[in-house]
Amino acid sequence: MITAEDVLSFFSGPRGRPCKRRELARELGVDNREYTAFRGVIRELIKSGRVVKLKRGRLAPPDPLNLVVGTVSLKPQGFAFVHVEDRPDLPEVFVKARRTTTALDGDRVMVRLLPLADGPTPEGEIIRVIERADKPLPGIFGKTKFISYVRPTPPSPITEIYIYPDRTKKARPGQQVLVRIDEWPAADLTPEGHVTKVLGFPDEPGVDIQRVIHEHNLPLNFPRRVLAEVRTLPAEITAGELEGRRDFRETITFTIDPEDAKDFDDAVSLEETLDGWRIGVHIADVAHYVRPETALDRDAYERGTSVYLVDRVVPMLPTRLSNDLCSLKPKVDRLTMSCLAEITRDGEVRNFELFNSVIHSRARLNYKQVMQFFVTGEPGRIPAAVADKLTIMRRAAGALRDRRFKLGSLNLELPEVKVILDPQGVPVRIEQETGDESHWVIEDLMLMANQCVAAYFLRKTAPLLYRIHAAPEREKIEEFAGFVQQLGYRFSPKGGLTTRKLGRLLDQFAADPRRHMIYMLLLRSLKKAEYAPDNVGHFGLGFSHYCHFTSPIRRYPDLWVHRHLKLLLAGQLSVTQKKRAHGDLPAIGRWTSERERAAMEAERESVRIKQMQYLGNHLGDEYQGVISGFLDFGFFVTLDDVWLDGLVRFSGIDDDYYAYNPERFKVTGRRRNRTFSLGDQVRVRVIKVDMERRQVDLIMADAPLEQSTRRRWSRQGR
Repeated sequence: MITAEDVLSFFSGPRGRPCKRRELARELGVDNREYTAFRGVIRELIKSGRVVKLKRGRLAPPDPLNLVVGTVSLKPQGFAFVHVEDRPDLPEVFVKARRTTTALDGDRVMVRLLPLADGPTPEGEIIRVIERADKPLPGIFGKTKFISYVRPTPPSPITEIYIYPDRTKKARPGQQVLVRIDEWPAADLTPEGHVTKVLGFPDEPGVDIQRVIHEHNLPLNFPRRVLAEVRTLPAEITAGELEGRRDFRETITFTIDPEDAKDFDDAVSLEETLDGWRIGVHIADVAHYVRPETALDRDAYERGTSVYLVDRVVPMLPTRLSNDLCSLKPKVDRLTMSCLAEITRDGEVRNFELFNSVIHSRARLNYKQVMQFFVTGEPGRIPAAVADKLTIMRRAAGALRDRRFKLGSLNLELPEVKVILDPQGVPVRIEQETGDESHWVIEDLMLMANQCVAAYFLRKTAPLLYRIHAAPEREKIEEFAGFVQQLGYRFSPKGGLTTRKLGRLLDQFAADPRRHMIYMLLLRSLKKAEYAPDNVGHFGLGFSHYCHFTSPIRRYPDLWVHRHLKLLLAGQLSVTQKKRAHGDLPAIGRWTSERERAAMEAERESVRIKQMQYLGNHLGDEYQGVISGFLDFGFFVTLDDVWLDGLVRFSGIDDDYYAYNPERFKVTGRRRNRTFSLGDQVRVRVIKVDMERRQVDLIMADAPLEQSTRRRWSRQGR
């Protein structure tokens, strides 16, 4: 029986060449009895993108033909990025709007690489949609005398979708709906489809977040078979489950999480030693409950991660697990996996142990409580014994943190936006939460445990799903260097770029009011972290090896690591299991990285919607902001109090004609020489919020208002 590997081996071998299906069958020795099965293998290879059809029916693998396969990420402006599969040297390809053909966000496509590009990112054109994303498109339903249609909301490139008269789900004009495309043979033709769900009118409570959930294909409900499996799990820990576990129930352990958290997957314990500290990081033993090949495991893998939207959580695991059986709640016994590490006074990990354990948490603390204790020294409602451990933890984590930054970790602390909603989901206030020492102490203990686990797998030469962050591309760092030089800082990537060199640069920004904007530009210059079986280290953290172990309740990669760590500790990871892991890990890494990206996009989109709604209720208000980007026709300003970008168009600055100089990151008036540079602080006024297109329009605060704008605000009660 000919397999897919046989076909690919032929193409990569000395006789490999593009050939027709019958010719390929002869080369592989396929007889007539096997030919039907052989055709099925070829169909699957073409569907997966590992083999492509050329002219005159010839077949060949894509790489030699400068073709790659990946997943489309479509942007509101119409262009796209394709996240490439199986090419670590080519993480993504830029595709201009006119070259996206019929591809939609999330589709799996084939891309032809182009020889020339305007920027540092490789450029290509989509030549075929291999597989449509299994998600509906959101849009606004419309109806004329003769036809029904849906106008998709950005970033869809489609203007309209024709809806069959009997497949409208009784939608009413103006309602937000979800639609699936049934036929779209070419980009210049109108696609045809059907409405799958009516969400409601856009201004109705909850419709906006429902759209985000469906747009990003987030699963709201757990399948019945998953819930049935969860119901069979025992509520109490049995004596048999404690066998082989190290007992920490008499040790003082505690958790520190946000005030509104319900799933507590990490607890800590601490002791002072003669030359440092003994730190215990105890992580919920989710792998004990979520076994391989179960419906619960398959569903967790499909979800990949929990998603934290502005008004709710879409969990990876059912709440009976995430908020109860696996959650390290106080005053109850919980099964855990532990990392016990010996730390010196200068933050060096001398040695560590990993093992199965059981704990009994003494307290559930939140960051606000802990920070108040650090500042005042008063424990308040924190138990005295736990407060003593917090003092030890503060010193130990501080030593770990100091050592980490000395060795090259980048300190890119950015504020998080928190939108305060009223009971109807209307945004009433926007806050920026900046990490403080209470967050840092937990962060550094978790980083230490993750690094220890990765070191253990390396020591055992076992396959591992690493958390990697590759070094940035030279062109992007050179562009960033040019920008900071324009701001007056001395920085050059020549002679090799290291995190220590970048760290020294970041130290210079500490007192700069533009530092958050600079951090954002640097983050855009760096590659994205992802999951992969090949250890290339973590550039941002400055670690040679790293994995995710500390959040198995909300991240599938952590659950995978727990499961295989258990086998390693028990000496049960067989040669066969290692081979299987090696074969499975590339796909697991791609999928979990993709789910992480989708979750982050959904989370940001849900917050952005509420930020825009907030600004929509404050039309005409003035805000201070920082210029954070340029287009040919305007510049973006990040508003200080809202942490959202809006666009100032040059056409709205009527005192001159402005031209953008990309090399100097600024625009200059032709006559009066007035300049606007990246990083400049400006004062602007909000004049328009387009919820459908996700755009905020601004004008300079000193610009005169159009009479039509005044009338519109007057009608809105301002």
